[in-house]
Amino acid sequence: MKILVPALKISETDGFLPDLDIFKRKAYGESLLNLIGNTEDELVIALDAPWGEGKTTFIKMWRGLLKDEGIANIYFDAFENDYQQDPLLSISSQLYELIDKKDKNKKDEFKSKALSALKVVGRASLKVGIKALTAGILDETILKDTDNVEDASDEMSDLIDNFILKQLTNAEENRKSLATFKEYLSTLSEEMGHGKNLVFIIDELDRCKPRFALSILEIIKHLFSVPHLTFVLVMNRKQIEESVRCEYGNGVEAEKYLQKFVSVWATLPKSTDQYSIPAEIYLRNCLERMNFETNTPSNKYAVAIFEELAVYYELSLRDIEKSLTSFAVIYNALNSDNLKIHYLTILIFLSIIKVIKPEVYAQLSRKKLDYDQLLKSANLDGLKNTYEDKSQEHELKLLLQFNLSSEEDATEMAQKFQFKNFRDHRGIVDYVCKCMDSLQHVK
Repeated sequence: MKILVPALKISETDGFLPDLDIFKRKAYGESLLNLIGNTEDELVIALDAPWGEGKTTFIKMWRGLLKDEGIANIYFDAFENDYQQDPLLSISSQLYELIDKKDKNKKDEFKSKALSALKVVGRASLKVGIKALTAGILDETILKDTDNVEDASDEMSDLIDNFILKQLTNAEENRKSLATFKEYLSTLSEEMGHGKNLVFIIDELDRCKPRFALSILEIIKHLFSVPHLTFVLVMNRKQIEESVRCEYGNGVEAEKYLQKFVSVWATLPKSTDQYSIPAEIYLRNCLERMNFETNTPSNKYAVAIFEELAVYYELSLRDIEKSLTSFAVIYNALNSDNLKIHYLTILIFLSIIKVIKPEVYAQLSRKKLDYDQLLKSANLDGLKNTYEDKSQEHELKLLLQFNLSSEEDATEMAQKFQFKNFRDHRGIVDYVCKCMDSLQHVK
């Protein structure tokens, strides 16, 4: 069994292939495409879903659909680029790359228009202007903030002061520069989109540093909100709202703040398959990619337990992947062909708890929890068996109680529930915890 869930390989042309689109989201992707194709408005769509629910996978498949329809698009991973100081420069560079390399005139024109906008907006105004005025002698690597201006010579300081003064007195000229850039950008977007809307996808926005993420929203609103250019922002809305509060204080109404920047909020559906639960679908898909053999009775049982607990704990797709890796490490180390069902049951439970409730796992590993405490801290009260006799406790709960009880109580339980191999059922929790602690996978 592979330890890691292999990443899905999705090319720009794959689209919603059946073996990739396991949640059957193609129809939703088509609806999103129709929304963009049937409007001429300045559109900013936010695609909202919790962390680990497959937003990036969906977007990669959706890009294939866009390509099939002849719609030009740009994919920008905001998290990978939040080390940059200026989001305007980041977004502009992506558009610049889309211009045909052979069209030197258009590339030069774009650089000229973008530079004018950069000189006007925010910190870039000072940095770009100083670098230009001093012929590159001073640039952003030297002048990381305005305090460093004092280190320049008097002559250079006068030059910088004059530049700042000019910026203050040329407000009308600045407005015209930005208006010219926006007008040019609309025309350019229409040309690059071949008469259709150009789609600019910004992924992982919720994982960025708050200031960078919000700067992107503001730049889009004030400079890139033009006809023929549609932005699709892929995010976890709750996390972005936290970024707003982090940047502007807890008193700000984060939801209303975001409404200024987003035209349409779209929610990524978990699945359109009414007969299956997303956690079960994804778990089976991951196990198949990990080459997990399901032809033995014990492994079939393991899959059933994993599915049951994944649904019970409402695991995200990312939680499932991490839990499977913890499971695979120990499964491979313990001569997996001979693992008995009760070992598999405990191993699966601990693999999940270690991911979603690490503090509970840590206490359990240090033998700091008895059964009643674990029942509460791991939210196991609601776990019921699926047998006809609903009065009997779930097998996982029986195993945990048996392992965490005193010798006297365990002996009584063994007689009551007719555990044939008494010693085989005792000490499993402690043994598996020791294995997991000594074979930790870090990623």
